[in-house]
This record gives sequence, structure tokens and C-alpha cells, in this order.
Amino acid sequence: MSRIKWQTALAVLGASALVVSCASLNPFASADERWADYKSWTKITEGKPGTGDPTGFIGNVHNGPDGYREVYVNDIGAAAIAGSAPYNYPEGTIVVKEQFKDKAAFDAGKVAAVTVSVKATGGDALSKDNWIWADSYKGKAKASDFCAGCHSIAAANDFVFTNGDFLKTQ
Repeated sequence: MSRIKWQTALAVLGASALVVSCASLNPFASADERWADYKSWTKITEGKPGTGDPTGFIGNVHNGPDGYREVYVNDIGAAAIAGSAPYNYPEGTIVVKEQFKDKAAFDAGKVAAVTVSVKATGGDALSKDNWIWADSYKGKAKASDFCAGCHSIAAANDFVFTNGDFLKTQ
């Protein structure tokens, strides 16, 4: 085989390897279909975006006490989250939280960071093990000791902070 054919073959092979490796990273991956359309769900913070640190435990998570948070819930969990305690969300409940750096970012409609909570298993027992979390819109939902640790403060409300009773205090 001539030198030019070898160079051409190596160039094609190299380009193919690059395409395959970039495809596996896929920065254009879609969000999980379970929450891809969350903007069409019930916005439970309608007119009352969450802000501050009402629990005293937020630290720098979710943009900290200066952050603004909008919270959406799918139809499965909408009735439970809008009700009153005791809260026990049905399996399949998904809560999506948009987080903005501060009021200016919120008012300007900047792109929000997104986190997702999914009640993956049901049951009457309130347990952090019933929930999985995704740390971004395109993230994969999985068990998270970090998320479960913070959400354990809301254990009596099935590990969800923003609910009907909480919103009455805002």
C-alpha cells in the first residue's frame, strides 16, 4: 500500500475514533424522559419562589441563602405536595428544583441550575431509601448520600422541603 493510502487510512481511522469518543461524552444528550417536560408541570412556588435558608441548614447548596428556587412537581405528586402534613408522596412523584444565583438572576430569567428528586419506591414507611436524585437536568437519578443527608432534615415530610405547609410560611 502506498504511503498516501496509509496516511488516508490512518486519518479516516483517527476521525472515526474521535467521532465515537465524542459520541460517548455526548454534550447534547437529552434529559431523562421522566422529567424532560417539567416546565409543563405544577409550579408549586408560583408567585412565591423559595429563597433564604428557612431550615438553617442550606449552607451553599442550591445557591445558598441568596439563591432563588422554583419548584415543580409532576401530576403523580401534585395532590400530596399541595396538601397538608403528614406528607407521604406516591411512588413516581418527581420534584424538580430550579436554582438561581440570586434575585437578579431570577428576575432576568437566567438559565437555572436544576436538581431532581424521584420517589423511586413507595411504601408507607418514610425512608430516604425511597428517593433517588439527579444533580442536573441531564443527570442520571441515583441514590445519593449527600442529597439524602440534607433531605433527612425533612424526613417527617417524606424528605421534601417545599410543600403546602412550608409555602404558607413564605
